[in-house]
Amino acid sequence: MSALDKIYRTTQPSKFFTKGWGKPDTLMRLIENFTLVSRRERFSRLFAHSTDSKLPIVMERRTEHKNMVLLEGAFVSPFDHHIPRIMTAENRIARFQVILPKEWTTKYRPICLHFAGTGDHTYSRRRYFLANRLLNDGIGSIIIMNPFYWKRKPEDQKGSSLNYVSDLFVMGGALITESYSLLRWCEENGYGPLALHGISMGGYMASLCATVWPKPISLIPCLSWSTASLVFVDGILSQAVDWPTLTKQYFSDSVYSDVIRSLIQPSVPARYRCRRSEKQNRGEPIAGRPLSATSPRPTGEILGSGAPLPNATFPTQTDSERPDLTLSCSPSQMSRTTDFAPEHTLESPTGDKVGSSGSSHASAPQHNGSKSIFLDLHATELIRKFPILSSLKRIHLGTMIPSWGFPEYLKHPLDASLWNSGISLVRSLPDSWLSSSTVPDPEVREFMRELLDYFTHLGNFSPLIDPHLVLAVTAEHDAYIPRDGVVSLTEVFPGSEVRVLPQSGHIGAYVRNAVWTKDFHQAITDCLNRQIESHLGEPGCLGTAKSKKENADESTKKD
Repeated sequence: MSALDKIYRTTQPSKFFTKGWGKPDTLMRLIENFTLVSRRERFSRLFAHSTDSKLPIVMERRTEHKNMVLLEGAFVSPFDHHIPRIMTAENRIARFQVILPKEWTTKYRPICLHFAGTGDHTYSRRRYFLANRLLNDGIGSIIIMNPFYWKRKPEDQKGSSLNYVSDLFVMGGALITESYSLLRWCEENGYGPLALHGISMGGYMASLCATVWPKPISLIPCLSWSTASLVFVDGILSQAVDWPTLTKQYFSDSVYSDVIRSLIQPSVPARYRCRRSEKQNRGEPIAGRPLSATSPRPTGEILGSGAPLPNATFPTQTDSERPDLTLSCSPSQMSRTTDFAPEHTLESPTGDKVGSSGSSHASAPQHNGSKSIFLDLHATELIRKFPILSSLKRIHLGTMIPSWGFPEYLKHPLDASLWNSGISLVRSLPDSWLSSSTVPDPEVREFMRELLDYFTHLGNFSPLIDPHLVLAVTAEHDAYIPRDGVVSLTEVFPGSEVRVLPQSGHIGAYVRNAVWTKDFHQAITDCLNRQIESHLGEPGCLGTAKSKKENADESTKKD
């Protein structure tokens, strides 16, 4: 389990679900209408005939910058039409920002939709740390404002902590319908190929939204997995759940145990069930399973006719065509993944070969001579001057500009000495030492797991048209998203690829990618190139083509 994940959690005192499960009527309406978003065929039929889905997307603002155009728009969430009064007045207006390059570097106009992680309320963090960088690869972006966040946040909600468990399911349903509207808008305006991406909670939401799209689409979920129950039941964030309130409400109103619980059975399809470990059954947070490199991504069958966008025709698939798999949750089944080792390597200040992800693939960094003393001194000084708790509060990641230079001599101490090896003592501390949370009642905890599995387990949703276009990025020691006891993402999406960031936790992987590495950025570019190769019959050109200005500058230099 990542030490940084443990410590960061202690700096966040807020509690989730302080007002309980949600009104029984709300939960039952969500259960009754679940197939609206979990079955692609029904979703497509309702969306095609819904007058509300044809309401215009209004662009409210346009701003031009040196190399990009920013658009901001809004529309009424279709989810509010399909399940009336399920959303509050401030929540029902979907909002988004579009970031487009002034000049496209290829004949394609690819767009990636970015979903918010927990706490990512505004557009700026995703724009600075990812969308602006993708412009250099010729990729535009749409940043979606989460329901229950920023301008869509209920007045009585504190920060990012949802009041009710049911709010999480409303958020997911709303994003599924809203992203579908935005993807159609992209197609109607000649943009494509299309991709969905998110980090942490955003990765889960991106995965759910991909299941209703009737064509091949690139999916890049980062720091997420196959169900959200892991987060609030098994992960370190389970300590932030208001279990006393949920327990009191569960036992004081029998509708939760007698009615709602029976409606969500089975919460996971039989072919995706796994036996949980004894540690999980006791209600103890568990660390993510370290995933090892085994085999590369299966090539799979190439689908599509190779016609250029936007007139490409794609195969359709019914919900009944999900392959019948016999699954095992043994380590061998959980580890059909690859360590993220990009083709290009650079040499760190210590002389180690490091991929562009910034993660060393050697078992232990070797320090020699003056370089070793130099790095050790800087690491010691960094820890002395900036204790981990203070540094986390002082670093304002939402406003940092990624173009700032980051000293090379700080990268290694932060990556290795501080975030992993340097605080091995903290990693060994019992979880109970870092939390005052009590162990929840087993029945209440199991109800929470079943409820979350029912609404978020990817096995309950339609299969993707082309699962080979899934490229996930995970952290080896993720304490927020443990991977024990559930099926692998590669089992739910056969043929998908999982890249593992070695010696990294949830928070460390996020911060490193925000500041200096580009694991998530590279995964998006690679996955869109994969779609171009598989479905348009051409070599992937994103991230390699030069802009007209760059070519002109080179010609001038030659002259």
